[in-house]
Amino acid sequence: MMKNSLYQIIQVYEPDGMIRIQLLRESRIYKAHFPEHPITPGVCIIQIATELIEDLKGENLALKEVVNAKFLAVIDPDITKELNYNLQKITPITATSFKVSVIVADSTTTFAKLSLVYEKK
Repeated sequence: MMKNSLYQIIQVYEPDGMIRIQLLRESRIYKAHFPEHPITPGVCIIQIATELIEDLKGENLALKEVVNAKFLAVIDPDITKELNYNLQKITPITATSFKVSVIVADSTTTFAKLSLVYEKK
């Protein structure tokens, strides 16, 4: 969906649950949001998390609930070119659903803290 159009995966640190991505400044999303001062929309930050979790788990998932989404700083692709998505806790809820905590950051700034519930499709 957004992989290779908004971002590319640089590296996956599986034991740590961290995935490093590069934002693609030329994405049409940044041209629309906003051309002169691009920022990464919150919905895209959540969608990237969903796609990364799907890749990591090797399963198609449906986002069932955004328990909490704290957007702490603006992600400007002209300033922040790479991000770390840290999958902190994956907690089973049922046999087909789980909750995951995600921190989106670079080496100096935490941009978002997410708590999301997924169900296997």
